[in-house]
Amino acid sequence: MKPLLSVLSALAFLPLPAVAADPLVEMPDFPLPAFAMDDAGRPQEMGMIRIVRGLQKGGVTNMENLVAVDNQYAVISSDCLPMLSAWLEMVSQSIGIDLKRVRTQTYDGGVYGQLLEVATTIATVRQTDYGLAVPIGVMTCKRSSTWGSLPGDGKRDAYLLIATDQGFLVYDPPTEQAALLANYPNHSGILKIQF
Repeated sequence: MKPLLSVLSALAFLPLPAVAADPLVEMPDFPLPAFAMDDAGRPQEMGMIRIVRGLQKGGVTNMENLVAVDNQYAVISSDCLPMLSAWLEMVSQSIGIDLKRVRTQTYDGGVYGQLLEVATTIATVRQTDYGLAVPIGVMTCKRSSTWGSLPGDGKRDAYLLIATDQGFLVYDPPTEQAALLANYPNHSGILKIQF
């Protein structure tokens, strides 16, 4: 896992449309995701076998480039996507980036995924005793088919991939597009998944 400072540094130096930034960066509080709970009131756990099965149910056939840093993950409630999205937008604004406009130039979705994963993990460690990793990853793929406002131009792209109680969710922060992995149109173009 990349330290938060290195992720912020990478984010800050991306060649994106500039927005006037205050010289003092004030980060919003790290977001604690809502977890799907089991009958004992603890987060539902997801190990590698469940991750692989969930990805297969979502239509992923190429598992050669699946990378997971941890053994066990806590399943996130699908209801918390708006909160995670709002946090990403706030932190981007705090360092002078207009998240909704980043796709007008070079865009690296992996940086946003790593930033959110690190922040939610820190919040979980600080505020709970769960001891489980947060399953927010990055999915790199080739856009063969159009997905919402994103063209099917064959270019490489990266999206957030979140393991939720409803299944794996694909999310693109700049366009705020989200879809269950099973409904994502570019399954055959998935190149790498990293948690």
